[in-house]
Amino acid sequence: MRTNAALLVALSLLLSGCSILGFEPSPTTTYTDETGAEVTVDWIDYPAHEGNDGEKLLDYPDQAELESGARELVEQLRVAISDSSGLALASSEPEQDWFVDKNWYPQSGNGYGGESMLITVNCCDFTSDSAPKPGEWQRVLDAASQVTQDAGLGKFILDDIPEWCANTGEQCWRWTGTATDGIQWVSIKIDDGALDPTGDAAKDAEDFGWPLASIDFSYGATVVRTGKSAEYADALNPFLGLEQPSATSSD
Repeated sequence: MRTNAALLVALSLLLSGCSILGFEPSPTTTYTDETGAEVTVDWIDYPAHEGNDGEKLLDYPDQAELESGARELVEQLRVAISDSSGLALASSEPEQDWFVDKNWYPQSGNGYGGESMLITVNCCDFTSDSAPKPGEWQRVLDAASQVTQDAGLGKFILDDIPEWCANTGEQCWRWTGTATDGIQWVSIKIDDGALDPTGDAAKDAEDFGWPLASIDFSYGATVVRTGKSAEYADALNPFLGLEQPSATSSD
């Protein structure tokens, strides 16, 4: 009896210690399937990541299949932004290096203490060496939005004007925004540091060798790793239609 009691105390301390350290047991969900059987799934086995639309990824290109469509999207954006602004945009790295291994980041976990089969790419950074006048920015954004809408990512949604820019008049000297379908995304920035009344933007541009004014955009996506599509589909199947619980780990 004393041994059992000691084991229970040790287990209690272990669990409480995990809680203190930020580790929580993975959540479970119980439901009745179409045959009437009761099924309990442990989210530690979820093959995507908390916050990702795991079901949408079933019909999406995987890591190896993504590149051709992504390159086409990026090129269409470059042309649309260049044509609407009258400015050339240059890539920060050779185009053949956009989808090399160093730009892919495997997810370390699924948010519930288990492993994710997903991987993220961040690449294809383009920058101009100047920007059009602020009155022309909306035209540029509209042209870029037409491309992302046609690709299924929706139009660019501008971020809220930050506090440090709220007192610069009707229009902030920097616009930032994103177009995304929850799997792929494109980030865009248009700015003119000469219009920053504090002078901070001009100083930063000089200190870091940045263009004082520019248009920038970059591409990213989180998809299933190469060769894992069938395994991913099998692993996801018990979770189809279930509401995702909140993450219990920080991975």
